[in-house]
Amino acid sequence: MTEFDDLTKRILDKLDATDEKIDDLCGRMMKIEIELKTHFDEIEAKQSGKDRKFYIIIGVMATCFTLFELLQGVI
Repeated sequence: MTEFDDLTKRILDKLDATDEKIDDLCGRMMKIEIELKTHFDEIEAKQSGKDRKFYIIIGVMATCFTLFELLQGVI
């Protein structure tokens, strides 16, 4: 009986160690997922700002060209 108890104890100890490793791995993966999501959100926000500036510049240029053409036609 003592051999069975020792074997059972060793198996349970190995399972506990494996469980701790899996929990640690899951925790690290969750941290990486959160950091990656934050990084993608920051990139998306920066790109959105760049796009907005681009469209504003295009709008201003179109307005300037239109005014120039109107003034040229009037004069």
